[in-house]
Amino acid sequence: MFGCAFVLIWSENIINNQSYIHAYDLSMESTGFCIFDENMNPVLIDSIPTKKSQSHGKRLKVIAIKMAELKTNYPTKTIVIERGFSRFNMATQVIYRVHGVTNLLFYDCDQIYYPPKTVKEAILGGNATKKQVAEEIKKRYPDVVFKTDDESDAMAVGITYLIKTGKLEWIKSIVVKEKKVRVKKDSKEKVVKDVNKIDK
Repeated sequence: MFGCAFVLIWSENIINNQSYIHAYDLSMESTGFCIFDENMNPVLIDSIPTKKSQSHGKRLKVIAIKMAELKTNYPTKTIVIERGFSRFNMATQVIYRVHGVTNLLFYDCDQIYYPPKTVKEAILGGNATKKQVAEEIKKRYPDVVFKTDDESDAMAVGITYLIKTGKLEWIKSIVVKEKKVRVKKDSKEKVVKDVNKIDK
């Protein structure tokens, strides 16, 4: 059944000459992805989990096989990737391997990178949290369900590309940021709300 569905999707996309946009939040543990159709609607949101007990080579193979399948089922000329942080040397080397596999598989596609700060700024505000960004996306796409942060991050970086290329009009909501202010009287901290964005 799966094989028939695979061939059907592949044949339909090739015949109709459809082109999709792939968005990825790369990770050795769980790579999130979101695929948009030509109408800029998300058609597939999921992640590629791997087992920590396996070697990096086997985990990269799992990721590569799934990405190759996505590329076949959803032909694309553009992939968008969230640029990772360079924190710890070992962790950075591991994530670079995932980027290498991705870059190779999509060698014939435009590969666009956006840092997390740019993604947050495009959707809500540079100081927004992952949770706030995910909630903002759900306001626009109420039927979307994220199982992991990797999936919401992937969709967020894809939306950033659509916004910056003028393919999607996006109006930001108010961002309510909590900050702590010291009160001299009893030296206790008081939480107040600071509005730093203008509503639609």
